[in-house]
Amino acid sequence: MNELKPHISLFDKSFSDLNTNTYKLYLEVGTTGLKYTVFNTENNTFIGFEEYRLNGIFNTYALVDPLTSLIKNKPLFQKTFATFHVSFINQRSTLIPNAIFQQDKLALYHQYNFTQQEEDTFLHDNLINLSAKNIYSVPDYITNIFKPVKNIAFSHFSSALIEAGLIHAKQSNSLSLIDVHILTDSFQIVVIKNQQLELYNSFTYQTSEDFLYYLLFVLDQLKIDNEKASIRLLGEVEKNSTLYTMLYKYINTINFGNRPENLNFSYILEEIPSHFHYTLFNQFLCE
Repeated sequence: MNELKPHISLFDKSFSDLNTNTYKLYLEVGTTGLKYTVFNTENNTFIGFEEYRLNGIFNTYALVDPLTSLIKNKPLFQKTFATFHVSFINQRSTLIPNAIFQQDKLALYHQYNFTQQEEDTFLHDNLINLSAKNIYSVPDYITNIFKPVKNIAFSHFSSALIEAGLIHAKQSNSLSLIDVHILTDSFQIVVIKNQQLELYNSFTYQTSEDFLYYLLFVLDQLKIDNEKASIRLLGEVEKNSTLYTMLYKYINTINFGNRPENLNFSYILEEIPSHFHYTLFNQFLCE
């Protein structure tokens, strides 16, 4: 098992591995990479960030080796944090209204949209700004890796995306909001109208043409005029990218999102564009 090397490693000079009991660690896990941030609860500041990029990972089981290596070999992960929060990236999540939710029926709700797999561990997130639960599955071979970790908590990455979108719509008093969150091999779309969630969906894509097709299809189905639509781009996409250039041909108003305004970020994180790693920096909304 080869030791992982970070693609990016940034830590504020105030960081000390002797103070982890006052820190929260937020880890995001997906087939294209692993990344985490360290949050100092004493001054509400993000003070560390590391990203590990993965290649040749075509299914979640292939995550076992690199994730196990990280948990076992990284001294920081042997420390005790106030919370060690793991956000899992996959497309196997379902929103269920609170009015019909029952704790003992997670597997049943999940089967509405997905075929149950033998290794499924069913979990749910309580969405504060939406009267619903986010039901999702994480393979047991992933959850088992974290059994030695103290103060562990799980969430689905889409929960942070949905919560952050609803909060932004309220704070900006937006009647219509379209968030498009970009990952390496998939994108998520959140549509909010009159400060109520109208749609959340996730699509895999291989080319910019795929991305554009799915996005325009969704706008058409919702009867949203793409020439009048305003889109907020989130995640790992840059203005000089092919994806952005193609999108701008069809969408006149495109803005980039920002980090949470009610929290602080160390100067060391200034080199990271403010719309990057959006769901990671909004994981706190799922606690």
